[in-house]
Amino acid sequence: MLEESSNPYARYTLKPLETRILFREKKWRTIAGFQTRNVPHLGHEYVQKTALAFVDGIFINPLIGKKKKGDFTDELIIKTYRKLVDEYYLRERAVLSILRTTMRYAGPREAVFHAIMRKNFGCTHFIVGRDHAGVGDYYGPYEAQELFAEFPDLGITPLFFKSFFHCRKCGGVVNEKTCPHPGSEHISFSGTEIRGLLAEGKRPPAEIMRPEIARIILNEEKPFVE
Repeated sequence: MLEESSNPYARYTLKPLETRILFREKKWRTIAGFQTRNVPHLGHEYVQKTALAFVDGIFINPLIGKKKKGDFTDELIIKTYRKLVDEYYLRERAVLSILRTTMRYAGPREAVFHAIMRKNFGCTHFIVGRDHAGVGDYYGPYEAQELFAEFPDLGITPLFFKSFFHCRKCGGVVNEKTCPHPGSEHISFSGTEIRGLLAEGKRPPAEIMRPEIARIILNEEKPFVE
């Protein structure tokens, strides 16, 4: 019989049986799962809430476990998402629970693996963004989305999101299909640039990250994996 390892984040952990019961109690018939290894910025929130416009509930399921040097720490990911969900999501429409596993940075194949795991938790849909589970420029930006075409029988529906950005002219987060304005009006959601600003002790623009989220990160003594 397998023994479960010690879990310092037990209060944020739900097992697949528990999430399925919880979703049923909430009367959610459609649930979108969201995978992340990062702290939230407004682009993530845009994707989650766009998906939530079409399903009954959002299952925010951060990956907590071994990651590469320079990624955000597990503690910080939990702190920032707890803040976001508490203050900016309807309690009856969002569930935050962690996934304890190792990040593999396997790009397209890992994206499919992530979808299967969320199906086991009871999700009917799974959000697949740009360069899902990628590392550097090793994978093409939409390779993960293309791979899903080879697996039409996964039993979970992928939700594909293209590039998105903040447009000064539009006054909010938009994507390449909704914004007619030139790149000079755009502020990108570059994870590398956001981490660089935070590493220098600088707060990212409010158009990119909510100030209260940035504040939590900047107050953390060691926000990154060493």
